[in-house]
Amino acid sequence: MAATLSPKPSGHHFSISNIIPRFRSRKKSIPKQNMQTETQAEPQIILQDTRSPLIAAPLPLVLPEHQQTLSTLGWTTVTFPSSQEFQAPALPSHPLQTAYKDLFAASQAFFALPDSEKQQWKHKLGSEEGWSKIPGEKEFIALRTLEYCPEVLRGPATIYWHLVGAHCAKTLGRVSASIGLPDEALTRFVGPCGSMPDSDADKTATMLRLFRYEGWDAKVVAEPHGDLGLLSVVVGNVPGLEVWDAYDWFPVEKVVEEAGRKGATLLVGRQLERLSNGRYPAGGHRVVAYGSASDPASVPGERQFRYSIVFVLRAHEPVVIDSDSLETEVTGKWGYPLHGITAGQLYKQINGMHFNINIGVEEREKQRRKLTSG
Repeated sequence: MAATLSPKPSGHHFSISNIIPRFRSRKKSIPKQNMQTETQAEPQIILQDTRSPLIAAPLPLVLPEHQQTLSTLGWTTVTFPSSQEFQAPALPSHPLQTAYKDLFAASQAFFALPDSEKQQWKHKLGSEEGWSKIPGEKEFIALRTLEYCPEVLRGPATIYWHLVGAHCAKTLGRVSASIGLPDEALTRFVGPCGSMPDSDADKTATMLRLFRYEGWDAKVVAEPHGDLGLLSVVVGNVPGLEVWDAYDWFPVEKVVEEAGRKGATLLVGRQLERLSNGRYPAGGHRVVAYGSASDPASVPGERQFRYSIVFVLRAHEPVVIDSDSLETEVTGKWGYPLHGITAGQLYKQINGMHFNINIGVEEREKQRRKLTSG
């Protein structure tokens, strides 16, 4: 069963841009306490870094005041242009914005089907592909190819995957430049992952997950964790995603909505953390349901859901890693060099150190206990 959400007030009476000064004001390292991440022992956040500073390389669709949170905390906001930000007449929707709206409509149609119909898309790779349901938390479908994708989702999923894949590739190019490397040093790990494959024969490690979370009771519906790939992009139809800001859980989607903005949340994964030698830490996050009582538009007695779209970009598995080629004054020397290992092998190493939050509660607990005792 999902954990109950604490009723205590957030305490976040500040904007995203105020987080970095607060974060830097601490003089010693801060352990990630109160954050039940998937690792057996999370490293501390190091505030004093003797390596050369990051090189300015603005991230696409990220406001200037939000640029630094990705390299400091492992997450930031993707903000779509609006008249409020650019002091211009109302602008047309950004292509990514249009694409996720269409995909939301399609996913809502899919999840509205009886479970007996959704069963034909039951997972065939655990939680990594197909439809799954975890009572008390969520149901979701993980899309890897058009071959194993419901008809109602195919068109919108193909378009969104292509657009968000291109955005992530551009972001990786900027990250690469920020650590003193040419764009292709990191973008080469995207390869064919930037487009939705047609068949199982062309399947990559990357996936698109569509979620429907239970939202009528205040509770945690996705445990605290860090994603395992390069980058993840999360967009929800109502607020629910919270990110770790080194002090507490920051309700990023609530803050964005209250500011009158439209956008998504960008998260660093553990593969990128390794490939950047820790200059970009994996972003801790969780998903909560705030409960129907928090939504003035909710109908009494009606079950409310949170729908979200999560694009998980993982490094193309055959690409070989050589950390010597990734070393700069900004990254420093690798404490644990990577030589002759493929991206797929690196992923398996990382995956073996974590439990899966998208499996049933009992199996999840078994994995958690095994990691803790090991």
